[in-house]
Amino acid sequence: MDEFGELAVREREARRIARRQWFWLHFVVYATIQIFLLIVWTITGHNFPWFVFPLFGWGIFVAGHAAFAYIVRDPEEIMVERERKRTERGE
Repeated sequence: MDEFGELAVREREARRIARRQWFWLHFVVYATIQIFLLIVWTITGHNFPWFVFPLFGWGIFVAGHAAFAYIVRDPEEIMVERERKRTERGE
């Protein structure tokens, strides 16, 4: 692999790491705010559990962010992997 190819691989890996770091930051903010809302609900009395609405509503976005960070791959990454498999088969 030439120098340009190595730089491209490093750039893709850096993007993957950045996506995962942004997910964990999102998750920590989500968890912190949800704990705060639970404490507010506990202090104000155990009436209707209103904190579950932001818990599940925002939780959907956190789950989507996790899927994007750990499951979904860039189109460029998919193309590179297909090309690598093609060269390994000798086509």
